[in-house]
Amino acid sequence: MTSLVIDVVILFVLVAIAVSVARAWRVRPVHLSPLAAETRSRYVAAWDRIEKRFMDAPEDAVQEADSLLTVMLGEQGHAVAGDRLPPRLREARREFARGKRRHRTEDLRRALLDYREAFVQMIGPERAEPVAEGRRETA
Repeated sequence: MTSLVIDVVILFVLVAIAVSVARAWRVRPVHLSPLAAETRSRYVAAWDRIEKRFMDAPEDAVQEADSLLTVMLGEQGHAVAGDRLPPRLREARREFARGKRRHRTEDLRRALLDYREAFVQMIGPERAEPVAEGRRETA
């Protein structure tokens, strides 16, 4: 009987460890490759167009935001499978689906805000291009 109890406790501990590892794997931080300055500028301009388009065509703008972020993830070397997406992007997709299903602009607005947060995280800060040594900039 004692042996059975010990086996059950060991099994329970192993299952708990497996669950912990699975959770840690899902919420691990996303490491994205930095974007080149020209690419970053192109994405920022595309995002500005998407936000301006929202007033006239909210559903189309949110769909474009999803496409833009998916392309960005792929370009930065991140998996684009549904369960591997960053949490903010998954939440944005849920809001987008809710907005399409209920035909509510407010849900689409919240989805675009979630996409914007994901975009800001993914685009990162603007990096200054290093000046080659020996070169002088003139004013």
